[in-house]
Amino acid sequence: MKLILFDLDGTLIKSTGIILESFKMSFDKYLPDVALTDEMLTSFLGTTLWQTFGMFTENDDLIDEIISYYRVVSEMMLEKELKAYPNAHETIRYLKDHGCKVGVVTSKLNEVALHHLDITGLSSLIDGLIGYDDVEKHKPDPEPLLKALEMFDVQADEAIYIGDHENDMKAAKRAGMSSCAVTYSYRLKQMLNEYPDYVIDDISNLKDLIV
Repeated sequence: MKLILFDLDGTLIKSTGIILESFKMSFDKYLPDVALTDEMLTSFLGTTLWQTFGMFTENDDLIDEIISYYRVVSEMMLEKELKAYPNAHETIRYLKDHGCKVGVVTSKLNEVALHHLDITGLSSLIDGLIGYDDVEKHKPDPEPLLKALEMFDVQADEAIYIGDHENDMKAAKRAGMSSCAVTYSYRLKQMLNEYPDYVIDDISNLKDLIV
């Protein structure tokens, strides 16, 4: 492997619980008639905010207002509580020391993603990032991953994408690269149904891929 690509939320950084709570607060305030199930909530983890709230209203102004509220409440919690997953820093250093490039592909806005990488001390270890701003189509479409391959000038069969949602697995397959699921995901069953190439319990397990 020449290129190791990570999803961000729920894969590199421990933000999933905060994200789910922010969704609940946003729906309670703006869309209280929507009966949220756990399955519905966790499915939002693999989509953009516009896609998520756009499923429940066609009012663009309302969607913008909900997203603004979501970002305010989530960012307040993230600033206080956000951390990287165990062994993330050490493993990324190991991968880079062994000749791999390391990138992040996320559905978050670039500015937000970079800020969260700064908070968790990961930004200096990442060689490149593809975010919401960089593409027109989003996961499970392969465009973000194909853009990353182009950025790093690496072939698909020399890259792997690590994620915590079935859309990550779908996007990797469609881009022609290897896929890797993390077992600490809220969507493990759905990911396993996509038959990922690898399944890991800890980020440090990635060291085995480049031996």
